[in-house]
Parts: sequence; structure tokens; C-alpha cells
Amino acid sequence: MKNEVTAQPYARALFSLASEQHKEELLAQELGRVLTTWDGDAAFRQFIRRPEVSKSAKRETVKKVFQGIDHITEHFLHVVIDKNREEILSTIYEEYRNLWDASRGIMHAEVTSAQDLSDEQQESLAAALGRATGHTVKIAVKRDPALMAGLVVRMGDRVLDGSLARRLAILGDKLRSGDGGGSVVEH
Repeated sequence: MKNEVTAQPYARALFSLASEQHKEELLAQELGRVLTTWDGDAAFRQFIRRPEVSKSAKRETVKKVFQGIDHITEHFLHVVIDKNREEILSTIYEEYRNLWDASRGIMHAEVTSAQDLSDEQQESLAAALGRATGHTVKIAVKRDPALMAGLVVRMGDRVLDGSLARRLAILGDKLRSGDGGGSVVEH
């Protein structure tokens, strides 16, 4: 969570510059390619994240390794280095992608399900969430058998919990508080 909070101002500033010059997609593509090396190549990752390596050496290496990238992307990478934010570039990229998607009316939802969802169920759920929000919704699904049944949907700061585990917890609370709507008989 801390990385997301730290990354958001960087992502907003980059997205603002990209939007002014109508380069939102270009910068998203370039940052994606940069991250393939930045986080994907172990030697590069160790070099770029080493505090004892001078910032000027890091900037010069970025200039050589990523030749041909847009000047906005190159300058942004230099800012990331100057501010010692090398370790959160992937989080900045994720936040940038979220801003770009939001500008195009696309929302992301994280869906946790007790059972695997078929492709048809995923499409149906995405369509239903889209109708409810008025946006195109892309979902990422993960499985958690502890839910027992049902779904938990996270979209931004909203959480819709329709899991059986949650419903049983609510029912238990009501029964313990005496507000269960019925009587409990003990033998």
C-alpha cells in the first residue's frame, strides 16, 4: 500500500505530461518495455537499485540501454533515479496504466471466488459490473476456497462481499447479539 501512495504522484505527473502531448499510449508502451529490462534482467536490476552507484552513472546507463525512447520517458526515468524511486517503477507504471484506463472509461476489478469461474461467468460478471458502473470493466480473478461460496469484488476503494463466509459471520454476530430474528434453543 505504501508503494502505491508513493507512486501515485509520479504516475499523475507523467500521465499529465503524456496527455498534454497526446502520448498516453506511447508512454505506456515504452514504460512496459523499459520494465521488461528494469525488473526482468537481474544484473540490470541489481545495478539500477544499488545505492553506491552514482545517479549520473545510472542516468547514463539508462540513456544507453533505452536509446530511442521518447524524451518524456527518458526524463521521467532520470527523475525516478534522482528521487531514489528505482524500486517502485513497476508500481508507478501500474498507477499510470490505471489513470490511462480511467481516462478511457475502463475500470479494473479484482474478483476473489470460492471456485474457479468459467470464461462465460467471467464475461457475464464483467458485463454486469460494467452495467452497474457505466464503465468497461476488466476483471482479474483469483480463487480462495476459504470463502466457501460466492464472490468478493474489489474495484478501487469499493468492496462488494457476497461470500458465504461473510454472510455466516454476519449471522453469527446477529445471533450473539440477540438480534437474530429468531430464538436459539439449547439442549
